[in-house]
Amino acid sequence: MMNQNSNSPSSDSAQAANVVFDVRPIPGRVKHAQIFQRWFDLPVGQHFVLLNDHDPVPLYYQFSAEFSGAFSWDYLERGPEEFRVKITKLLEVRSAAPTPSLAAKQAAAPVTVGSQQSIDVRGLEPPEPLVRILDALEALPANTTLRAHTDREPCHLFGEAEQRGFNSDCQEQADGSWVTVLTRA
Repeated sequence: MMNQNSNSPSSDSAQAANVVFDVRPIPGRVKHAQIFQRWFDLPVGQHFVLLNDHDPVPLYYQFSAEFSGAFSWDYLERGPEEFRVKITKLLEVRSAAPTPSLAAKQAAAPVTVGSQQSIDVRGLEPPEPLVRILDALEALPANTTLRAHTDREPCHLFGEAEQRGFNSDCQEQADGSWVTVLTRA
């Protein structure tokens, strides 16, 4: 049986407005914490629609690392100016706040194999990925390349790397992340 009051256009739009969480005006340094708090506050089975001005892929990696199986992530709109993601709470979670993921904790330490060093900075909030990549470049041994794995195309890195005497080759990966190989010019 259908409830006419809950299906009226005015109550539907009021309900939709309550579900949308517009994070565009929130400063980057606190944005993820507020999004996680909003998710923690949801009853199991409920959702909100995240509205952002860029693809929130770093947030997805954080959710995946911390709460695998406890959420669903569905893109409703994929840019270029607005990104809308429906985030649903599937399971009750005991933690009151997310802790840094293992990947984020290990991101500071580049790994060297042969003549290539790799650093994975996915899941970190800007400007942290750029800072960590530039630190790794500064400490890069001679005759070694740096392979940086990021959530999005690191466009701010290119000019900085060039100023430090590095060439860069950046490729988008099948999962939407980016790998940039930096070599001395």
